[in-house]
Amino acid sequence: MTQTNYLTGSYSNDDWYADLTSMDAASLVSLSTAVAYTVPFLGGILADKYFGDYKTILFGAICFYLPGLFVIASSTTPNWWLGTKEFNVFAYKVALLFLWPMGSGIVKAVVNVFGARQFHPILQKSLVESFYVQFYMIINVGAVVGCIIIPVVARTSVTAAYTIPFVLLLVAVLCFVAGSKRYVTAVPGLQQSVQAEAISTENTEIDDTNKPKFVDVAKICALIIPFNVIYVQLPTTFMVQGAVMKPFGFIEAPSLDILDSLSVLVSGYFVSTMFYPYLARKGIKLPTSYKFSLGCVIGAFAILYSLIVEYLIHAEYARSGEKISVLWQAPSYALIGLGEIFSISTAYEVAFTASPPNRKGFACAFNLFFIGGLPNMVSLGLYKLCDQWFRNSSGKGNIGLIKDYSEAHVGKYFCLLFGIVMLGVVVNSLSSVREWIAFVEDRAARALSGKPSTPKVQPKKGENEPLLKTNKHIK
Repeated sequence: MTQTNYLTGSYSNDDWYADLTSMDAASLVSLSTAVAYTVPFLGGILADKYFGDYKTILFGAICFYLPGLFVIASSTTPNWWLGTKEFNVFAYKVALLFLWPMGSGIVKAVVNVFGARQFHPILQKSLVESFYVQFYMIINVGAVVGCIIIPVVARTSVTAAYTIPFVLLLVAVLCFVAGSKRYVTAVPGLQQSVQAEAISTENTEIDDTNKPKFVDVAKICALIIPFNVIYVQLPTTFMVQGAVMKPFGFIEAPSLDILDSLSVLVSGYFVSTMFYPYLARKGIKLPTSYKFSLGCVIGAFAILYSLIVEYLIHAEYARSGEKISVLWQAPSYALIGLGEIFSISTAYEVAFTASPPNRKGFACAFNLFFIGGLPNMVSLGLYKLCDQWFRNSSGKGNIGLIKDYSEAHVGKYFCLLFGIVMLGVVVNSLSSVREWIAFVEDRAARALSGKPSTPKVQPKKGENEPLLKTNKHIK
Protein backbone atom coordinates (compact mmCIF):
# COMPACT_ATOMS: atom_id res chain seq x y z
CA MET A 1 0.00 0.00 0.00
CA THR A 2 3.00 2.35 0.32
CA GLN A 3 4.59 1.55 -3.05
CA THR A 4 2.75 4.25 -5.02
CA ASN A 5 3.85 6.96 -2.59
CA TYR A 6 7.36 5.49 -2.40
CA LEU A 7 7.82 5.56 -6.19
CA THR A 8 6.70 9.20 -6.41
CA GLY A 9 9.23 10.27 -3.75
CA SER A 10 7.09 10.66 -0.62
CA TYR A 11 9.30 8.40 1.51
CA SER A 12 12.72 9.23 0.05
CA ASN A 13 15.20 12.05 0.51
CA ASP A 14 15.97 14.56 -2.22
CA ASP A 15 18.94 12.63 -3.55
CA TRP A 16 17.50 9.10 -3.73
CA TYR A 17 14.10 8.39 -5.32
CA ALA A 18 12.53 6.85 -8.42
CA ASP A 19 10.77 10.10 -9.39
CA LEU A 20 7.81 8.50 -11.19
CA THR A 21 4.55 10.28 -12.00
CA SER A 22 1.42 9.34 -10.05
CA MET A 23 -0.06 7.34 -12.94
CA ASP A 24 3.27 5.65 -13.80
CA ALA A 25 3.62 4.56 -10.17
CA ALA A 26 0.01 3.38 -9.96
CA SER A 27 0.37 1.49 -13.25
CA LEU A 28 3.58 -0.20 -12.08
CA VAL A 29 1.94 -1.32 -8.83
CA SER A 30 -1.12 -2.58 -10.73
CA LEU A 31 1.07 -4.48 -13.18
CA SER A 32 2.98 -6.06 -10.32
CA THR A 33 -0.25 -7.15 -8.66
CA ALA A 34 -1.59 -8.45 -11.98
CA VAL A 35 1.52 -10.64 -12.37
CA ALA A 36 1.20 -11.86 -8.78
CA TYR A 37 -2.37 -12.98 -9.44
CA THR A 38 -1.52 -14.59 -12.80
CA VAL A 39 1.51 -16.62 -11.67
CA PRO A 40 -0.74 -18.91 -9.52
CA PHE A 41 -1.35 -20.88 -12.72
CA LEU A 42 2.29 -21.94 -12.51
CA GLY A 43 1.94 -22.64 -8.80
CA GLY A 44 -1.14 -24.78 -9.42
CA ILE A 45 0.65 -26.85 -12.07
CA LEU A 46 3.70 -27.34 -9.86
CA ALA A 47 1.53 -28.45 -6.93
CA ASP A 48 -0.88 -30.65 -8.90
CA LYS A 49 1.64 -32.36 -11.16
CA TYR A 50 5.13 -32.20 -9.72
CA PHE A 51 5.97 -31.04 -6.20
CA GLY A 52 2.76 -31.27 -4.18
CA ASP A 53 1.36 -28.47 -2.00
CA TYR A 54 3.99 -28.42 0.74
CA LYS A 55 7.10 -28.32 -1.45
CA THR A 56 5.52 -25.79 -3.82
CA ILE A 57 4.95 -23.35 -0.94
CA LEU A 58 8.59 -23.67 0.10
CA PHE A 59 9.81 -23.33 -3.49
CA GLY A 60 7.90 -20.10 -4.08
CA ALA A 61 8.85 -18.55 -0.75
CA ILE A 62 12.56 -19.39 -0.76
CA CYS A 63 13.44 -19.03 -4.45
CA PHE A 64 11.38 -15.94 -5.34
CA TYR A 65 9.42 -14.31 -2.52
CA LEU A 66 12.28 -13.74 -0.07
CA PRO A 67 14.79 -12.58 -2.75
CA GLY A 68 12.19 -10.16 -4.15
CA LEU A 69 11.56 -8.55 -0.78
CA PHE A 70 15.30 -8.33 -0.18
CA VAL A 71 15.92 -6.47 -3.46
CA ILE A 72 13.03 -4.06 -2.80
CA ALA A 73 14.47 -3.27 0.62
CA SER A 74 17.93 -2.86 -0.89
CA SER A 75 16.66 -0.39 -3.49
CA THR A 76 15.75 2.14 -0.80
CA THR A 77 19.31 3.24 -0.17
CA PRO A 78 22.63 3.46 -2.07
CA ASN A 79 24.63 0.24 -1.79
CA TRP A 80 27.51 -1.53 -3.49
CA TRP A 81 25.48 -4.08 -5.45
CA LEU A 82 22.54 -1.97 -6.74
CA GLY A 83 24.48 1.24 -7.24
CA THR A 84 25.51 4.29 -5.24
CA LYS A 85 24.98 7.16 -7.70
CA GLU A 86 21.31 6.92 -8.70
CA PHE A 87 18.19 4.88 -8.01
CA ASN A 88 18.41 1.50 -9.77
CA VAL A 89 15.00 1.44 -11.47
CA PHE A 90 15.85 -1.73 -13.42
CA ALA A 91 16.71 -3.78 -10.33
CA TYR A 92 13.61 -2.47 -8.58
CA LYS A 93 11.41 -3.51 -11.50
CA VAL A 94 12.98 -6.98 -11.55
CA ALA A 95 12.00 -7.36 -7.91
CA LEU A 96 8.54 -5.78 -8.16
CA LEU A 97 7.52 -7.31 -11.51
CA PHE A 98 9.26 -10.71 -11.35
CA LEU A 99 10.74 -11.96 -8.08
CA TRP A 100 8.10 -10.74 -5.65
CA PRO A 101 5.00 -11.56 -7.78
CA MET A 102 6.45 -14.96 -8.76
CA GLY A 103 6.92 -15.93 -5.13
CA SER A 104 3.65 -14.40 -3.99
CA GLY A 105 1.70 -16.00 -6.83
CA ILE A 106 3.13 -19.48 -6.36
CA VAL A 107 2.37 -19.41 -2.62
CA LYS A 108 -1.10 -17.90 -3.14
CA ALA A 109 -2.10 -20.72 -5.48
CA VAL A 110 -1.43 -23.41 -2.93
CA VAL A 111 -1.64 -22.15 0.64
CA ASN A 112 -5.44 -22.11 0.95
CA VAL A 113 -5.77 -25.50 -0.78
CA PHE A 114 -3.12 -26.90 1.55
CA GLY A 115 -5.10 -25.61 4.53
CA ALA A 116 -8.40 -27.03 3.28
CA ARG A 117 -6.81 -30.45 2.74
CA GLN A 118 -6.20 -30.68 6.48
CA PHE A 119 -9.94 -31.38 6.83
CA HIS A 120 -11.57 -34.65 5.87
CA PRO A 121 -13.61 -33.85 2.73
CA ILE A 122 -16.66 -35.86 3.88
CA LEU A 123 -16.60 -36.17 7.66
CA GLN A 124 -15.57 -32.52 8.14
CA LYS A 125 -17.24 -31.01 5.08
CA SER A 126 -19.20 -28.51 7.17
CA LEU A 127 -15.92 -27.08 8.48
CA VAL A 128 -14.59 -26.19 5.03
CA GLU A 129 -16.97 -23.20 4.60
CA SER A 130 -15.98 -21.88 8.02
CA PHE A 131 -12.32 -22.51 7.23
CA TYR A 132 -12.39 -20.29 4.14
CA VAL A 133 -14.06 -17.39 5.95
CA GLN A 134 -11.55 -17.72 8.80
CA PHE A 135 -8.67 -18.20 6.35
CA TYR A 136 -9.54 -14.90 4.69
CA MET A 137 -9.81 -13.26 8.09
CA ILE A 138 -6.42 -14.58 9.23
CA ILE A 139 -4.49 -13.44 6.17
CA ASN A 140 -5.84 -9.97 6.87
CA VAL A 141 -4.21 -10.01 10.30
CA GLY A 142 -0.89 -9.51 8.53
CA ALA A 143 -2.42 -6.68 6.54
CA VAL A 144 -3.63 -5.00 9.74
CA VAL A 145 -0.19 -5.19 11.34
CA GLY A 146 1.48 -4.06 8.12
CA CYS A 147 -0.77 -1.03 7.71
CA ILE A 148 -0.06 0.02 11.27
CA ILE A 149 3.71 -0.42 11.17
CA ILE A 150 4.98 0.10 7.60
CA PRO A 151 3.69 3.65 6.80
CA VAL A 152 4.76 4.92 10.23
CA VAL A 153 8.26 3.43 10.03
CA ALA A 154 8.61 4.54 6.39
CA ARG A 155 8.31 8.17 7.44
CA THR A 156 11.47 7.75 9.49
CA SER A 157 13.30 5.09 7.46
CA VAL A 158 11.88 3.46 4.36
CA THR A 159 14.80 1.00 4.44
CA ALA A 160 13.77 -0.24 7.87
CA ALA A 161 10.11 -0.34 6.81
CA TYR A 162 10.79 -2.56 3.79
CA THR A 163 13.20 -4.79 5.71
CA ILE A 164 10.44 -5.78 8.13
CA PRO A 165 8.45 -7.89 5.59
CA PHE A 166 11.61 -9.74 4.57
CA VAL A 167 12.47 -10.63 8.18
CA LEU A 168 8.91 -11.66 9.05
CA LEU A 169 8.52 -13.87 5.97
CA LEU A 170 11.83 -15.56 6.79
CA VAL A 171 10.54 -16.30 10.31
CA ALA A 172 7.23 -17.53 8.85
CA VAL A 173 8.98 -19.99 6.52
CA LEU A 174 10.99 -21.38 9.44
CA CYS A 175 7.80 -21.82 11.49
CA PHE A 176 6.08 -23.49 8.54
CA VAL A 177 8.91 -26.00 8.19
CA ALA A 178 8.93 -26.65 11.94
CA GLY A 179 5.34 -27.91 11.83
CA SER A 180 5.79 -30.14 8.78
CA LYS A 181 5.38 -33.45 10.65
CA ARG A 182 1.79 -32.55 11.54
CA TYR A 183 0.57 -31.81 8.01
CA VAL A 184 -1.62 -33.85 5.69
CA THR A 185 0.22 -33.65 2.38
CA ALA A 186 -0.95 -34.67 -1.08
CA VAL A 187 1.16 -36.76 -3.45
CA PRO A 188 1.25 -35.12 -6.90
CA GLY A 189 0.09 -37.15 -9.89
CA LEU A 190 -1.58 -39.90 -7.84
CA GLN A 191 -5.21 -38.77 -7.52
CA GLN A 192 -4.14 -36.31 -4.91
CA SER A 193 -6.81 -36.48 -2.28
CA VAL A 194 -9.42 -38.45 -0.45
CA GLN A 195 -11.96 -36.81 -2.77
CA ALA A 196 -10.24 -38.35 -5.78
CA GLU A 197 -10.24 -41.78 -4.16
CA ALA A 198 -13.95 -41.47 -3.39
CA ILE A 199 -14.77 -40.57 -6.97
CA SER A 200 -12.55 -43.21 -8.55
CA THR A 201 -13.60 -46.14 -6.33
CA GLU A 202 -17.18 -45.43 -5.29
CA ASN A 203 -18.72 -43.41 -8.08
CA THR A 204 -18.40 -45.93 -10.86
CA GLU A 205 -21.93 -45.11 -11.99
CA ILE A 206 -21.16 -41.44 -12.56
CA ASP A 207 -20.30 -40.68 -16.17
CA ASP A 208 -18.12 -37.84 -17.34
CA THR A 209 -21.06 -35.47 -17.74
CA ASN A 210 -21.80 -35.64 -14.01
CA LYS A 211 -18.28 -35.24 -12.67
CA PRO A 212 -16.91 -31.90 -11.46
CA LYS A 213 -15.63 -29.82 -14.38
CA PHE A 214 -12.78 -27.37 -14.11
CA VAL A 215 -14.19 -25.01 -16.74
CA ASP A 216 -17.38 -24.55 -14.73
CA VAL A 217 -15.39 -23.52 -11.66
CA ALA A 218 -13.50 -20.97 -13.76
CA LYS A 219 -16.78 -19.52 -15.04
CA ILE A 220 -18.14 -19.18 -11.50
CA CYS A 221 -15.01 -17.44 -10.25
CA ALA A 222 -15.18 -15.03 -13.23
CA LEU A 223 -18.43 -13.64 -11.81
CA ILE A 224 -16.51 -11.72 -9.13
CA ILE A 225 -14.43 -9.72 -11.64
CA PRO A 226 -16.61 -6.56 -11.38
CA PHE A 227 -16.20 -6.43 -7.60
CA ASN A 228 -12.47 -7.08 -7.86
CA VAL A 229 -12.00 -4.24 -10.34
CA ILE A 230 -13.14 -2.08 -7.41
CA TYR A 231 -11.04 -3.99 -4.89
CA VAL A 232 -7.76 -3.50 -6.79
CA GLN A 233 -8.24 0.29 -6.72
CA LEU A 234 -7.19 0.38 -3.04
CA PRO A 235 -3.41 0.58 -3.65
CA THR A 236 -3.79 2.83 -6.72
CA THR A 237 -6.72 5.20 -7.26
CA PHE A 238 -7.59 5.43 -3.58
CA MET A 239 -3.94 6.26 -2.87
CA VAL A 240 -4.00 9.01 -5.53
CA GLN A 241 -7.11 10.49 -3.90
CA GLY A 242 -5.75 10.10 -0.37
CA ALA A 243 -2.41 11.71 -1.24
CA VAL A 244 -4.09 15.15 -1.47
CA MET A 245 -5.94 14.78 1.82
CA LYS A 246 -4.69 16.05 5.17
CA PRO A 247 -3.11 13.39 7.46
CA PHE A 248 -4.78 12.85 10.81
CA GLY A 249 -1.80 12.72 13.16
CA PHE A 250 0.30 9.81 11.92
CA ILE A 251 -2.62 8.40 9.90
CA GLU A 252 -2.36 8.94 6.16
CA ALA A 253 -3.79 7.26 3.06
CA PRO A 254 -1.68 4.02 3.16
CA SER A 255 -2.53 3.62 6.85
CA LEU A 256 -6.25 3.53 6.07
CA ASP A 257 -5.94 0.13 4.42
CA ILE A 258 -6.00 -1.20 7.97
CA LEU A 259 -9.73 -0.40 7.93
CA ASP A 260 -10.20 -2.74 4.98
CA SER A 261 -8.48 -5.54 6.89
CA LEU A 262 -10.26 -4.76 10.16
CA SER A 263 -13.56 -4.73 8.31
CA VAL A 264 -12.74 -8.19 6.93
CA LEU A 265 -11.97 -9.43 10.45
CA VAL A 266 -15.05 -7.94 12.10
CA SER A 267 -17.52 -8.70 9.33
CA GLY A 268 -15.99 -12.14 8.77
CA TYR A 269 -16.53 -12.99 12.43
CA PHE A 270 -20.09 -11.69 12.31
CA VAL A 271 -20.94 -13.49 9.05
CA SER A 272 -19.40 -16.86 10.02
CA THR A 273 -20.62 -17.01 13.62
CA MET A 274 -23.94 -15.15 13.47
CA PHE A 275 -25.30 -14.42 9.99
CA TYR A 276 -24.76 -17.80 8.29
CA PRO A 277 -25.77 -19.81 11.41
CA TYR A 278 -28.93 -17.69 11.69
CA LEU A 279 -29.84 -18.43 8.09
CA ALA A 280 -29.12 -22.13 8.69
CA ARG A 281 -31.49 -22.19 11.67
CA LYS A 282 -34.17 -20.68 9.44
CA GLY A 283 -33.50 -23.27 6.76
CA ILE A 284 -32.16 -20.64 4.36
CA LYS A 285 -29.17 -21.32 2.12
CA LEU A 286 -27.89 -18.09 0.55
CA PRO A 287 -27.06 -18.95 -3.08
CA THR A 288 -23.50 -18.37 -4.22
CA SER A 289 -24.54 -15.92 -6.94
CA TYR A 290 -26.48 -13.86 -4.39
CA LYS A 291 -23.37 -13.69 -2.20
CA PHE A 292 -21.46 -12.36 -5.21
CA SER A 293 -24.25 -9.88 -5.95
CA LEU A 294 -24.34 -8.72 -2.34
CA GLY A 295 -20.58 -8.11 -2.47
CA CYS A 296 -21.03 -5.99 -5.62
CA VAL A 297 -23.83 -3.97 -3.99
CA ILE A 298 -21.57 -3.17 -1.05
CA GLY A 299 -18.76 -2.26 -3.46
CA ALA A 300 -21.13 0.08 -5.30
CA PHE A 301 -21.87 1.91 -2.04
CA ALA A 302 -18.10 2.24 -1.47
CA ILE A 303 -17.65 3.91 -4.86
CA LEU A 304 -20.65 6.18 -4.32
CA TYR A 305 -19.14 7.33 -1.05
CA SER A 306 -15.80 7.95 -2.80
CA LEU A 307 -17.63 10.26 -5.20
CA ILE A 308 -18.93 12.19 -2.18
CA VAL A 309 -15.35 12.47 -0.88
CA GLU A 310 -14.25 13.65 -4.32
CA TYR A 311 -16.86 16.43 -4.18
CA LEU A 312 -15.74 17.45 -0.68
CA ILE A 313 -12.08 17.65 -1.76
CA HIS A 314 -12.86 20.02 -4.62
CA ALA A 315 -15.41 22.05 -2.66
CA GLU A 316 -13.09 22.66 0.30
CA TYR A 317 -10.16 23.63 -1.91
CA ALA A 318 -12.36 26.02 -3.89
CA ARG A 319 -13.68 27.55 -0.67
CA SER A 320 -10.54 27.87 1.44
CA GLY A 321 -7.62 26.41 -0.48
CA GLU A 322 -7.25 23.78 2.24
CA LYS A 323 -7.39 19.97 2.33
CA ILE A 324 -9.99 17.77 4.01
CA SER A 325 -9.01 15.07 6.50
CA VAL A 326 -7.94 11.69 5.16
CA LEU A 327 -10.40 10.13 7.61
CA TRP A 328 -13.14 10.96 5.12
CA GLN A 329 -11.90 7.97 3.11
CA ALA A 330 -12.45 5.54 6.01
CA PRO A 331 -16.00 4.33 5.16
CA SER A 332 -14.95 3.34 1.63
CA TYR A 333 -12.29 0.99 2.98
CA ALA A 334 -14.68 -0.49 5.53
CA LEU A 335 -17.36 -1.13 2.90
CA ILE A 336 -14.94 -2.83 0.52
CA GLY A 337 -13.74 -5.08 3.37
CA LEU A 338 -17.34 -6.14 4.04
CA GLY A 339 -17.84 -6.85 0.34
CA GLU A 340 -14.76 -9.09 0.28
CA ILE A 341 -16.35 -11.50 2.75
CA PHE A 342 -19.26 -12.15 0.40
CA SER A 343 -17.30 -12.08 -2.86
CA ILE A 344 -13.70 -13.19 -2.40
CA SER A 345 -13.97 -15.68 0.48
CA THR A 346 -16.97 -17.31 -1.25
CA ALA A 347 -14.98 -17.63 -4.47
CA TYR A 348 -12.12 -19.31 -2.55
CA GLU A 349 -14.57 -21.85 -1.17
CA VAL A 350 -16.21 -22.61 -4.53
CA ALA A 351 -12.84 -23.01 -6.25
CA PHE A 352 -11.94 -25.73 -3.76
CA THR A 353 -15.24 -27.56 -3.27
CA ALA A 354 -16.51 -27.62 -6.86
CA SER A 355 -13.24 -28.35 -8.69
CA PRO A 356 -11.95 -31.79 -9.74
CA PRO A 357 -9.85 -33.42 -6.97
CA ASN A 358 -6.64 -33.44 -8.98
CA ARG A 359 -7.02 -29.82 -10.11
CA LYS A 360 -7.47 -28.00 -6.81
CA GLY A 361 -4.32 -25.90 -7.15
CA PHE A 362 -5.04 -24.96 -10.75
CA ALA A 363 -8.66 -24.10 -9.91
CA CYS A 364 -7.44 -21.84 -7.11
CA ALA A 365 -5.06 -20.23 -9.62
CA PHE A 366 -8.01 -19.34 -11.83
CA ASN A 367 -9.80 -17.89 -8.83
CA LEU A 368 -6.76 -15.77 -7.89
CA PHE A 369 -6.41 -14.65 -11.50
CA PHE A 370 -9.98 -13.35 -11.38
CA ILE A 371 -9.35 -11.75 -7.96
CA GLY A 372 -6.21 -9.80 -8.80
CA GLY A 373 -4.79 -10.72 -12.20
CA LEU A 374 -7.48 -9.87 -14.73
CA PRO A 375 -8.96 -6.99 -12.66
CA ASN A 376 -5.54 -5.31 -12.54
CA MET A 377 -5.15 -5.82 -16.28
CA VAL A 378 -8.56 -4.21 -16.76
CA SER A 379 -7.43 -1.36 -14.50
CA LEU A 380 -4.27 -0.86 -16.56
CA GLY A 381 -6.42 -0.55 -19.66
CA LEU A 382 -8.73 1.88 -17.89
CA TYR A 383 -5.75 3.98 -16.77
CA LYS A 384 -4.60 4.27 -20.39
CA LEU A 385 -8.08 5.18 -21.64
CA CYS A 386 -8.70 7.65 -18.80
CA ASP A 387 -5.20 9.13 -18.59
CA GLN A 388 -6.44 12.67 -19.26
CA TRP A 389 -8.64 12.50 -16.16
CA PHE A 390 -5.48 12.16 -14.05
CA ARG A 391 -3.73 15.27 -15.38
CA ASN A 392 -3.94 18.91 -14.42
CA SER A 393 -4.90 21.72 -16.79
CA SER A 394 -1.38 21.96 -18.22
CA GLY A 395 -1.15 18.18 -18.84
CA LYS A 396 1.08 17.38 -15.86
CA GLY A 397 0.70 13.72 -14.80
CA ASN A 398 1.90 14.00 -11.20
CA ILE A 399 -1.16 15.30 -9.34
CA GLY A 400 0.14 14.72 -5.82
CA LEU A 401 -0.41 18.40 -4.94
CA ILE A 402 -3.91 19.60 -4.12
CA LYS A 403 -3.66 22.40 -6.69
CA ASP A 404 -2.93 19.94 -9.50
CA TYR A 405 -5.52 17.46 -8.23
CA SER A 406 -8.24 20.13 -8.22
CA GLU A 407 -7.68 20.61 -11.95
CA ALA A 408 -7.93 16.86 -12.71
CA HIS A 409 -11.14 14.83 -13.14
CA VAL A 410 -10.66 11.74 -10.99
CA GLY A 411 -14.39 11.81 -10.17
CA LYS A 412 -15.17 10.70 -13.73
CA TYR A 413 -13.04 7.60 -13.15
CA PHE A 414 -15.03 6.76 -10.01
CA CYS A 415 -18.25 7.07 -12.04
CA LEU A 416 -16.85 4.55 -14.52
CA LEU A 417 -16.02 2.18 -11.65
CA PHE A 418 -19.57 2.49 -10.35
CA GLY A 419 -20.94 1.38 -13.72
CA ILE A 420 -18.64 -1.66 -13.74
CA VAL A 421 -19.62 -2.87 -10.27
CA MET A 422 -23.34 -2.36 -11.01
CA LEU A 423 -22.90 -4.68 -13.99
CA GLY A 424 -21.76 -7.31 -11.49
CA VAL A 425 -24.89 -6.75 -9.41
CA VAL A 426 -27.16 -7.31 -12.41
CA VAL A 427 -25.39 -10.43 -13.75
CA ASN A 428 -25.16 -12.17 -10.38
CA SER A 429 -28.83 -11.45 -9.63
CA LEU A 430 -30.09 -13.32 -12.69
CA SER A 431 -32.09 -16.44 -11.82
CA SER A 432 -30.40 -18.38 -14.65
CA VAL A 433 -26.98 -17.68 -13.14
CA ARG A 434 -28.17 -18.70 -9.67
CA GLU A 435 -29.65 -21.98 -10.93
CA TRP A 436 -26.59 -22.87 -13.01
CA ILE A 437 -24.19 -22.35 -10.09
CA ALA A 438 -26.48 -24.43 -7.85
CA PHE A 439 -26.36 -27.23 -10.45
CA VAL A 440 -22.55 -27.18 -10.56
CA GLU A 441 -22.30 -27.25 -6.76
CA ASP A 442 -24.85 -30.06 -6.49
CA ARG A 443 -23.00 -32.11 -9.09
CA ALA A 444 -19.72 -31.75 -7.18
CA ALA A 445 -21.43 -32.71 -3.90
CA ARG A 446 -23.05 -35.79 -5.43
CA ALA A 447 -19.78 -36.91 -7.00
CA LEU A 448 -18.04 -36.56 -3.65
CA SER A 449 -20.70 -38.49 -1.74
CA GLY A 450 -20.91 -41.27 -4.30
CA LYS A 451 -24.51 -40.48 -5.25
CA PRO A 452 -24.90 -40.06 -9.02
CA SER A 453 -27.17 -37.24 -10.03
CA THR A 454 -30.43 -38.12 -11.75
CA PRO A 455 -31.07 -35.78 -14.64
CA LYS A 456 -34.64 -34.94 -15.53
CA VAL A 457 -35.36 -36.41 -18.97
CA GLN A 458 -38.47 -35.35 -20.85
CA PRO A 459 -39.74 -38.19 -23.07
CA LYS A 460 -39.91 -37.35 -26.74
CA LYS A 461 -43.02 -37.86 -28.77
CA GLY A 462 -43.66 -41.59 -29.23
CA GLU A 463 -41.66 -42.53 -26.12
CA ASN A 464 -44.48 -42.78 -23.62
CA GLU A 465 -44.08 -46.50 -22.95
CA PRO A 466 -42.69 -47.14 -19.43
CA LEU A 467 -39.85 -49.36 -20.70
CA LEU A 468 -38.66 -46.81 -23.25
CA LYS A 469 -38.73 -44.04 -20.61
CA THR A 470 -36.76 -46.21 -18.20
CA ASN A 471 -34.10 -47.02 -20.78
CA LYS A 472 -33.84 -43.36 -21.76
CA HIS A 473 -33.49 -42.35 -18.12
CA ILE A 474 -30.74 -44.91 -17.48
CA LYS A 475 -28.88 -43.85 -20.61
